[in-house]
Amino acid sequence: MPHSSGGGSHGGGSHGGSHGGSSGPHISTHYFAGASRYRKHHISTGRDEYIYASSKPQKAGLGSVIFMSIFSAIFLGGTGMAVLGNLPGKLKTHYLDTPAVHDSIDVIADDDALTGTLCEYQELTGICPVIYTTYHEEWKSDYEDLESYSYYMYTSNFKDEAHFVIVYSIPVSDLEFMQEDPDYVPHFKWEATQGNDTDPIITENYFLKFADKVQDGLESGEDTGVAFDEAFKFAYKKAENTLKPGTRGWFASVMGAFFPLVIIAGFLGLMLFLSIRSYRRDKDVEYDEVPLDVEPQQPSTGNYHSKYVSYDLSKGGPVPKGAKILTLAITIPFAVIGISLIGAGIGMVSNADRSTGIFMILFGIFWTAIIAVTIIKMIVAFAKAKKNTEDTPSAVSKPVDTTSQPQPVPAQEQPQFDPQYFSNPQSNIENDDEDYKRMKKQGFE
Repeated sequence: MPHSSGGGSHGGGSHGGSHGGSSGPHISTHYFAGASRYRKHHISTGRDEYIYASSKPQKAGLGSVIFMSIFSAIFLGGTGMAVLGNLPGKLKTHYLDTPAVHDSIDVIADDDALTGTLCEYQELTGICPVIYTTYHEEWKSDYEDLESYSYYMYTSNFKDEAHFVIVYSIPVSDLEFMQEDPDYVPHFKWEATQGNDTDPIITENYFLKFADKVQDGLESGEDTGVAFDEAFKFAYKKAENTLKPGTRGWFASVMGAFFPLVIIAGFLGLMLFLSIRSYRRDKDVEYDEVPLDVEPQQPSTGNYHSKYVSYDLSKGGPVPKGAKILTLAITIPFAVIGISLIGAGIGMVSNADRSTGIFMILFGIFWTAIIAVTIIKMIVAFAKAKKNTEDTPSAVSKPVDTTSQPQPVPAQEQPQFDPQYFSNPQSNIENDDEDYKRMKKQGFE
């Protein structure tokens, strides 16, 4: 729906209008208070390792990858549509209207010159400007203010969202003074109403600069037609700098439009990559709890080997306060984004595009709900970790390694030798072998 751009009045100046961490278990390679020991078995390699965790580690499932993929596609699609709608470019209009000046009170000296400037502006931007002049007495009895009357003039004459309607009004009594004194400045008011399709070009900042040019011209006593003519020429140059490809303004507008999409795409891409990596990694892993008082056993067959992870009671413990603050500081801004989407959607439903507003409200609710559940789970996990630490005795015994070790062999008693065995041995002919006896008989002494 069309909405007010803003306007100004004699002595009142110009004004703008309405524009639209992880919640899983605490895991460590070292023992900590309240931890249980788990064997992490790698199916493909047979490798085992032992870890310590506050509860059994959960494996990443395929469902998380699918959810993250669908969520990323929907969010990027919605953001991309919004970005494309805000890219600088001429409006793709389908109406047959042309710019016009309806000077019913005869305060514009050269209607044709002003109409020519308006046509040039339409050729560049696709926006069709139309100017009406009237007296205060024509609308005051039926409308609360000139802004309401300007809105009525738009909606009663045009059914699209690509017009830019301006209504200029003065008191009837001032017309006589203007005719007598060309420098007389009447107690004028003016208001502009723009269609939603004009928003990417007629931004709030853009209109305020346009309004200042109009206001300066009218306050200086210039002819009403000249004041609007100069303002639209200024607006033409501003629009040309933004809409003409290759200009600095155009490049800045494109970069500004795509920057949020690039940031969001990078963040979601990283989350999707981590989700896929976790799923592929956990698909090959099995967890089994191993009591702390039982020594891990080496596999008896196959090409398996185990890695025993040592632990230190001085490490681990409850989640540090700094880690809690950092985790919440990273998560809470995402909740703010969701709430902002809901607020922006409500604003669009009330003042602008109803279908887009409803989509933003629903998506904002969905986004905020996910972040809220995540924050609640984190807080519960922090509280649980603290409770486990408080319930665990302060003096925790370190598990004793009961691996069977070779027992030392007791020293055997050394034989006691009789000194007689150390005396000089004497030959005993009876104990000689047969050859020696034979040689002796033959005379070989």
